[in-house]
Amino acid sequence: MQHKLTLKIYYEDTDAGGVVYYANYLRYFERARTEFLESLGIKVSSYAQNGIKFVVVRTEIDYISPAKLGDVLEIETKLKQLKKVSLIFEYTATRKLDKKLIVKGITKLACVDNNLKLIKIPNEIYKLLSQSLPK
Repeated sequence: MQHKLTLKIYYEDTDAGGVVYYANYLRYFERARTEFLESLGIKVSSYAQNGIKFVVVRTEIDYISPAKLGDVLEIETKLKQLKKVSLIFEYTATRKLDKKLIVKGITKLACVDNNLKLIKIPNEIYKLLSQSLPK
């Protein structure tokens, strides 16, 4: 399963050169991942309030082409790997107008409790996530 998030680039997203500031892609990935999870019925904020949190432990981004003010991007999110306490998401961002690849990346998340101790991903979340893995 994949999920697409569409977002417009505003002035606040850009650097002095008029292109998207490189670190903003991490914010876009975060939004896209949250929407992906919520599309599966996993409300991140509810689980966090109950001591089940997902923290990023690794990220990797390849910058292919610049996005600029006014561009509309589509962030495609896929679950690439699911383990007992961790999961890996894969992202691609393309410009909607011409389908040009802008960036691609991954994030690895670990499931932790309120004390940031690793815990198993709860069964109900694991089942929903496993259904979204590529066959």
